[in-house]
Amino acid sequence: MTRSIYSICLSATLLTCAVASALWSLHWPLVGDATLMHYVVFLMHHGFVPYKTIVDINLPGSYLAEAAAMHVFGGGPLGWHLYDLTLCLVLIAATIKIANRAWPHAGIFAGTLFLLIHLQDGLAQSGQRDLLIAVLLLCAYAVLFAAQNRPRNGLPILVFGLLLGFTVTIKPFFLPLGVLLILMSMRPAREHGLAPRIHLGCATLGLLFPSAAVLAWLWSQHALRSFLVALTGLIPFHATLGHKPMAYLLTHCLSPIMPLCIVWVIVWALRRTPLDLERIELLVGVAIALLAYVIQGKGFPYHRYSLIALLLLLMGMDFFDALKHTGAARLLSIAALAYACFLIAPRAAWAVRSFSPAEPFEQALAQTLDHDLQANPANLSGNVQCLDTFGGCINTLYNLRIIQSTGFLYDCYLFVPGHNPASDQYRAAFWAAFQHARPRIVILTSQDCFGPDSFQKIDQWPQFKDALARSYTQVEEWHPTQPEHWWTRRQTPSQFRIYLRKP
Repeated sequence: MTRSIYSICLSATLLTCAVASALWSLHWPLVGDATLMHYVVFLMHHGFVPYKTIVDINLPGSYLAEAAAMHVFGGGPLGWHLYDLTLCLVLIAATIKIANRAWPHAGIFAGTLFLLIHLQDGLAQSGQRDLLIAVLLLCAYAVLFAAQNRPRNGLPILVFGLLLGFTVTIKPFFLPLGVLLILMSMRPAREHGLAPRIHLGCATLGLLFPSAAVLAWLWSQHALRSFLVALTGLIPFHATLGHKPMAYLLTHCLSPIMPLCIVWVIVWALRRTPLDLERIELLVGVAIALLAYVIQGKGFPYHRYSLIALLLLLMGMDFFDALKHTGAARLLSIAALAYACFLIAPRAAWAVRSFSPAEPFEQALAQTLDHDLQANPANLSGNVQCLDTFGGCINTLYNLRIIQSTGFLYDCYLFVPGHNPASDQYRAAFWAAFQHARPRIVILTSQDCFGPDSFQKIDQWPQFKDALARSYTQVEEWHPTQPEHWWTRRQTPSQFRIYLRKP
């Protein structure tokens, strides 16, 4: 089989698996972090203000991206998955653009395999902030390579700065990468006729403008001070919670593609691929993406998206380049590509096909609120408070379009052992808002952010537990009878209790 026919068969297999997986994912419900972010935007449309009356740990760029996606694609689950797939298509286009000059099929390999790995991660990973960051990062690289090789003016490097600068408004980890890439690209840009001051000025303007824009937006919402308080208190406190051991992080950061990485290192060593500027720039991105994954420390699948996307691009270029030569490197590359396209890809597609859209928690809670308590959403708005984070209570409120009584969406920081300034401040602010709102219904879930599910989490805050017992009566306790199958492993949903305020 000639090299071109083999490459076409590989790409056709990947594209078939990717299209099938994308179609199977369109019926997925809206779950996980996406629902929380949707609910923040929903509350913003009803007078709530981020950081001021909505207490959250996400940076402002997350809200702006979420609001834009909801405006374009709609606020329902289908629109969100179309947005998710659109991001993946943009990433595929970026990998093709970067690799197309010498390795036409490498970009298809990298982008479609990334799409399959992302969908295989499950329902809760749709439209994640780190997916958007990975897309912006790959697009920024595509623009950077054009800017440093054919710089007619400063516009390409300005666009590069804007793309990378927007990632900083979502998570700040790639700001050092932006600075390094700007400095590394100055010499080739100058050799192609662009003055260093124009290159540096346009790049710096692009890098800083998104942050300046979101700060101006917060100032216009009278929420800048509240944001700075969260930036120095709650956000750093959140970053310390739920850390996995370093051994776990290192073994899971590349788990979907670890065999490919091992073969790639061997191929790279055998061929001694020269390190040109573009390859060095991509490897710097890999190093910073790995550092960002380790710094976050929680080991969530979406935290590794930028790392996997960059590595797949490098591997694709090296594997397809090795097909043009002879020797052990070529044989290893043939085997690695076959393993990726004929084993990883179909297995990922089958996993996507097997996921179930059933939402037992959300369905049970919605039924309880509607039938058992005989309360319609209009009456519940402003009268219900979730003590939950991602167990499903906020999902249900969003599905029913119920406005919560307070802007406190997370109970992670209420029920933590011991005392620290951030959690104490969060408790005090929540208690003041809770007393002011006096919700008629309180929904307590067993979901614990960084521990095993248990209603005993409320024991970590005895004062609130006693106040809840004095002022409210428990009227319902639900236990799941079927598991959720939202990713490769089935898991039992959280439980919930419903309390009604005493007359």
